[in-house]
Amino acid sequence: MAVWLFFQLAADHVLLPILVATFVLSRSVVRHSTLINLCCTWILSGVISSLLLYTGEATGPEPSKGLCTAQAALMSGVFPMTSVATLTLAYRTWRSCTPGKSQLREKASRPMRVTLLGSPYITLGVFCAIAAKLGVEYPDQVDRTTRFFYCAINLKTFAIAINAFSAAVCIIAVGFFVHLAMQQLRTRETRPPRQHSAKADTAFRIRVGLLTLYMLTAALANLGALGDPGTAFPDIFTASVGMAIFLLFASQSDVLHAWRTLRPFSAPLPRRARPGSPPAPHTPHPSFDLDLLTKRTDSDVSEQARLEALHTYYAERVRGEGVKVEIIPRPQDAFIPGSELRRASGGSGDGGSFRKEKGAV
Repeated sequence: MAVWLFFQLAADHVLLPILVATFVLSRSVVRHSTLINLCCTWILSGVISSLLLYTGEATGPEPSKGLCTAQAALMSGVFPMTSVATLTLAYRTWRSCTPGKSQLREKASRPMRVTLLGSPYITLGVFCAIAAKLGVEYPDQVDRTTRFFYCAINLKTFAIAINAFSAAVCIIAVGFFVHLAMQQLRTRETRPPRQHSAKADTAFRIRVGLLTLYMLTAALANLGALGDPGTAFPDIFTASVGMAIFLLFASQSDVLHAWRTLRPFSAPLPRRARPGSPPAPHTPHPSFDLDLLTKRTDSDVSEQARLEALHTYYAERVRGEGVKVEIIPRPQDAFIPGSELRRASGGSGDGGSFRKEKGAV
């Protein structure tokens, strides 16, 4: 129970929604809508599988008959739905094998997109309708005991039809990849791919092929378990497909790069510095007590404190701009003939040009 819940909650409720959000929102990650749709079907699968968990009836006495029948009907269409979604992704990947086309960016016609994206949910609706009719006609065959984790309709003929349909769909999907692999080998012999985009497409097709094989294995496991309804392995293995999807497609370099470059939306953009200039200070501008400027006194100590405060204030304001700051008591002490700066302490020039080397306040 714990392993099954882990796959349902971690993959279908958390990880796959994050992956879908990355595909949809990130400008640097481009994926075909059939892959996004496949992830969405497994998110929906996780929601349907967890209905008893939401209502607190996953364990203990049998759930209410209405809820159990509703979940059993929905669960009957889940695996056919995800199998068809896998087939549409496999078909789209196979279709992109035509030279000059890219799986990542090629666009299909509107009717084709509607067919590819809508067929999994049509399949779900068809199987759900059949299962709901059977559940109403045979209420004593609907329970949670047989499948351990969720309610199901215990009609062997209907179970065989569900799993046989799913397995056949996955076999067709694998057939696309067998043909694709043969075509890729012929293309590699005549013209080895050297472009980065071609290598990226090949790597993507390999991931989709591995997922298709994983789905076929799950379908065959469910079909083979019909003779032994007491085992929970097929359900656990099927639940792990969502995690496999995340691991296969979240480990791609552009997805990882998009996650590494994420910043909080409230973080300010860094200020661009001029080439060759020192880095801008990261500390806020200093404050200055106006009383030191407006209240003059005859005390040498107070006057010295005022000058030091002014020097510190302006030095902090112009830090990083390459300007030196020197505080002088009187404006007339700034210049002598020859445009040299006289120091306030002794009145002697420092031998440098004021405009080129010093700034006075």
